[in-house]
Order: sequence, then C-alpha cells, then structure tokens
Amino acid sequence: MKLVSVETPEKSVCKMTFSASPEELEAASNAVYERTRASYTIRGFKKGEADRAQIEADRGEHTFWYDAINDLMDKDVPALYDAAMAEHGFVAVDNPVYDLVSVKKDEGFVATATVALQPELNLTKTTGFTAECVTPEVTDKEIDNVLERRRAAAAELVPHKGPAVKGNIVHIDYEGLLEGKPFQGGTAKNQAVQLGSGRMIPGFEEGILGHKAGEEFEIFVTFPNRYHAKDLAGKPVVFKIKLIDVCVRQIPALNSDFAKKVANLDTMDELRAQVKQQLHDGKHAGALNRAKDQILTQLADASEGELPSVLVETTYQQQMEQIQQQLQMQRLSLDRYLSQIHETRESFTAKVRSSAEKTARVHMALLQIAQQENLVPTEEDIDKALAARAERAKKTLEEIKEKSDIPAMRRNEGIRKAADWVIEHSTIEDKAENQ
Repeated sequence: MKLVSVETPEKSVCKMTFSASPEELEAASNAVYERTRASYTIRGFKKGEADRAQIEADRGEHTFWYDAINDLMDKDVPALYDAAMAEHGFVAVDNPVYDLVSVKKDEGFVATATVALQPELNLTKTTGFTAECVTPEVTDKEIDNVLERRRAAAAELVPHKGPAVKGNIVHIDYEGLLEGKPFQGGTAKNQAVQLGSGRMIPGFEEGILGHKAGEEFEIFVTFPNRYHAKDLAGKPVVFKIKLIDVCVRQIPALNSDFAKKVANLDTMDELRAQVKQQLHDGKHAGALNRAKDQILTQLADASEGELPSVLVETTYQQQMEQIQQQLQMQRLSLDRYLSQIHETRESFTAKVRSSAEKTARVHMALLQIAQQENLVPTEEDIDKALAARAERAKKTLEEIKEKSDIPAMRRNEGIRKAADWVIEHSTIEDKAENQ
C-alpha cells in the first residue's frame, strides 16, 4: 500500500488517502481464501472442498475482498499514518476514522483516514472560576425510607402452623406430570414461592392456598397458550406438591435491638443520625460534582476557537451510544423514552449534539492547559501505569503495551490532571439548600 495524499479539508482536520494495487488486493484476497476456505459450504461440494473460483461464483467476486482490505490496512497503514503525522507535525486528539472510497478487481482499492487535530484555542481564562456547591437538606421522610428498606432486608421467615394464605412464603417440593409423565423443568426441591406474587403459572399459587405444612396434594393447572415452551403451551398438567413449611415474613420493630443488629449502635436516635449523615454525604458528593462540572462549563465558555467537526461528531456518537446502552438496561427504546419525556427525536438529538460540542471543547481546553502547565504524563509515567496494569493482569509489560492505546492514555491522563488543576485554582463555595 502507499500514501496517496495528505489534506486538511478544514481547520484542525487531516484527511489521508491510501491505495492498494490490484496485485496487492489479489494477493491478500487469496490469503484470506486459504485461511477461511474450510468454513465454506457450497452446493454440490462438501464443506471446505470448493476452490476459490467456485466460492466466488456462488457468493460473488467480492467474497474475500473486505477481509483482505482489513488485513492490508492493519499491516501497512499504521506506519504510513504515523510517518505522515510526524512529517507534517500534526498532533491527533482522537483515533482516525477510516472509510473505504472504492474497490475494484482491476484497480485495487482506495481508503481514507480522517483524524481530528489539536485545535489552538484562545483561552481567555483558565483560573479563578467560581461555583456554588448546594447540598440539598436531608428530610425525615428520606431517613424513614432508608430505615424501612433496612427493616425489609432484615426480615426473617417464621414458620407457622396455620393454613397458607396470600402473602405467605412457602417451601415446596413439586413434580409436574404431562399425560402422566414428568416433563423438563417441571420438578424442583425446596422451592420458595411467595403466594399471590403471580410468578408461577396461573392456578399454581392458588392451589396451595388453604393447605398446611406437611401436607401432600395435587394441583391441576393449564399452561398459558403463549407459554415460552411450545411443547407445554396450552397443555393441562398435574403437579404433585409436598408442602414443607408455611412462613410469615416477620419485619423487625424499629427499636434498640434493630439498631444494634444492623449498625452495632445502642439507640434508634444514633441510627437515625448515622443514616442522616450518610444521606448528607451522598448528596454533598453529588452537589460537589455538579459544582465541578459548572467550573468546567465556564472553562468551555472561556475557550474561543473552532473545533474539528470530526471530533464533535465522534463525541456525539459516543454519547448517543451511552444513552442507548442505558435505555437497553431499562428495556426502553429511544422512541418510547422520548414519548415518556414528551420530546421529539430532533430536539433530543440537538441537545445531545450541543452537549457533545461542549464536552469536546472542555477536553480540548484541558489538553491545552495540560501542555502549558506540564501536566501531560511522561514516558516514565506511562510505563509505570502500564507496569501496574500488567501486574494486575499477570501479563508482561510488552503484552500490555501492544494492546494499549498509549497516545490516548497520555491525552486522557493529561485532561484529568488539567481538570483537577483548574478546579484547584477556582473557588467552590459550600452552601446549604436554604441559604
């Protein structure tokens, strides 16, 4: 491969164009074929027996191109890229974004690498910012809620001799029979079931009501028509039940015994005071982080200059991915979330893009400050951090270095140190919520 051109299509953006000859593409494609041929099953041939021409006739002439392109890019482009960056004195602030421009059998392929370069910002102010750390007051209701959760966590199951009723927790052995025969997943020993919870199939929990510990009986139920196991969906079955015990969930009283048990304190007043302090500490930590964010936002406002568009776009994509991941954890789609907060996709993405621009501007300002104040880690600092990582991972330093993005490590650590420096040289005033 060769470097065709180096351009700066906009300020603080470098675009490199690389090309590979038809011969290079062919050789790399053949190497991919040799490496993967055993995985192909082509009609009329046993797995792995078809030759390259037969595979390409069935799957297309491009079958091996894209792995070949990746192989060539991985092998040749890093050295070409680093040499070009050094020759032009460019300083990247992000990883390059690669795009395939064209690929043809008789022409080879052309690809580009676009990377954000460090912009030169006019920092009108780097110290002396001010922010208020307003810690919300801890209410009695919040303390009560924590104590109730602790009570629930400290609850004990106490067996009783009466018949099972809703709310009881029972322990049972059961065996399910379909047409007189046991079925997969239908048997359990010492299974805990909270009656009335609805976690078992309809009719199962109801069939236990009224029975006492030690009884053995049968329950006749029908699986729902949409049950996940298709061989059971809509089928009537019988469960043989042995009721081991019937328990009442006993929640402890809020007294000195409870304080001693959960916190090794003598009185409830001491426990309430401890909970209040813990809640205050949590609220204060959150308020302090918000105040620090305010200072960094002020730094962004004091940083004049154009940012590389590719950096803003990358930051925007990262933020959108984080939002999507958070929504997936909550089993929400973006459209459903937007309907809940009564916002359009256009207005929401505009806000995220604005946030991405602000984040990128803060990072670039901090990186510039890190360089001005000699806060960027040295090679020795990086080696020390990598050595510690290697020790934790039980690998050699060389193995860790090979898999680490050292320029990104250096940038990120410099940004972190610069953020601490700016905050240390600013003022955060502690205030109570009602001051």
